[in-house]
Amino acid sequence: MHDLVLEVLSGPTLPSRQLKLDEPRILGRSPECDWVLADPGVSRRHAVIEPRSASHYLRDLGSRAGTFVNDHAVDPDRPVPLAEHDRLRIGPWRFRVRREETEPARSSPIGAASVSLGSVTRIAAPVLAAERRLELLVEFAATTVNADSVQLIVRQLCDFAQRGSGARVVSAWLEDDGQFTLAASIPDTEAVFPCITELCEGARQGSVVQADIELPGSPGVRPVLAVALRVDKEIRGFVLAELTRPDPRQRADAAEFAHALARLAGLTLGNVERRDMERRVERLHADLEQAREVQRQILPPAHGQYAGTRYAFHVHPGRLVAGDLVDVFALDEYRCAVVLGDVAGAGVGAGFLMASVQAYLHAELLGTCDPALAARRCNQYVSRVGGGRFATAWIGVVDSRARSIRYVDAGHGHGRHVRSNGQPCKFEGHGAIPLGIDAAAYFESEQLTLQAGERLILYSDGIAEIRGSNGDTFAPLVLDQILRRGTHPQGDVSSVIAGLELFAGGSMPSDDASILAFDLPD
Repeated sequence: MHDLVLEVLSGPTLPSRQLKLDEPRILGRSPECDWVLADPGVSRRHAVIEPRSASHYLRDLGSRAGTFVNDHAVDPDRPVPLAEHDRLRIGPWRFRVRREETEPARSSPIGAASVSLGSVTRIAAPVLAAERRLELLVEFAATTVNADSVQLIVRQLCDFAQRGSGARVVSAWLEDDGQFTLAASIPDTEAVFPCITELCEGARQGSVVQADIELPGSPGVRPVLAVALRVDKEIRGFVLAELTRPDPRQRADAAEFAHALARLAGLTLGNVERRDMERRVERLHADLEQAREVQRQILPPAHGQYAGTRYAFHVHPGRLVAGDLVDVFALDEYRCAVVLGDVAGAGVGAGFLMASVQAYLHAELLGTCDPALAARRCNQYVSRVGGGRFATAWIGVVDSRARSIRYVDAGHGHGRHVRSNGQPCKFEGHGAIPLGIDAAAYFESEQLTLQAGERLILYSDGIAEIRGSNGDTFAPLVLDQILRRGTHPQGDVSSVIAGLELFAGGSMPSDDASILAFDLPD
């Protein structure tokens, strides 16, 4: 993953011009944000940028005025993949995403020819344009308005620049990883004139620049124009035009046209990036929706009864795809398997590992009816295929006839045992390490008796660790208050989810949050 930074392009002055995106960064009006944007049009917690695997993602945190990427409005709480050169708009500020530079970038000659400079003059772009050049500008806009290829746009840019300026050679140079490379040339040739450092430095300031260039072995001078190619104030490259003769009138007309054409090309390139961003978002959300649909299909019904065990659960996926796993199924007439776990991390990778762990435990429990043996074998599997990830899990087999539960708590640790008098308490046990940490780890089952009127509630980190506005955690104090009023699993789950949303300030947490409750009714 590239080291990316968020850089200010315009807006009110901030304490720094850039923000390193090496960890989750929250932008908003609150003093607790990583970048404080003190403006009434910015929400207290407006948006967050999160590095994940090989990409960065932006999420609008339900802001009032919205967040825009490449002028495209971002849907609240739906992640948007970010790429280098993407532009962000929050309130009066405009930002861009770019690679972090170890030292200030300096323009350098493009090409290897040695040159000597004659006079270098900066030309302000004239206001009036000839009718023919205006027609060319309109034609260029019509030709490129729906273009999806940067290469096509810069090729058309060179073609129209030559037609409108009468230049002998026009070339476009684009920035690629800090270096400028030839993107297009009219006519097609590699032997184009070199880009002079002073020429480009002048164009970098916003004006059209010209220079009379003397090349060794060539009589006379070559008048050359240079104009920066900008997308939302960010320089992406330069357009260079070698004129046919050192005519002041031709230079002025060509400078006017090159300036207007480069600005129009910058808008067109911005549209290409906006459409590309929209396609990236659509592909991401389509992929995520497919992944969520797979997860929904492998989950049991949200509530029901198997082999005498009554249960209910709820899985709230976090930022991308849920890494929590829940499974409830009958083993025989009297025994039921109950599993709740959490794969370390979040996102698509954790979601897919969750699905494979759930399928593995399901198959092992069906075959062995032994939570300890299933845990040992699944631990070896996760150690082999997990890629350094691990999973916590509560794996149980409930016997409704004996009213007993054999279980393995593999690093999970989040659960409440509600007694028949309605008092929740933590069920004690020696526990074990999570799955996938040590392939040689040994797991033993523990036993618990569930009397009439008692319930067992299991929940994930997303519920255990969420905090309210005063810094207090939801579990166990608030959770226990809700469970004391419950009488059956389905009521427990619905009440806890409603209470969690209220505790979190009106919205569900951004992390995975899962709860499973079950009992043995008479």
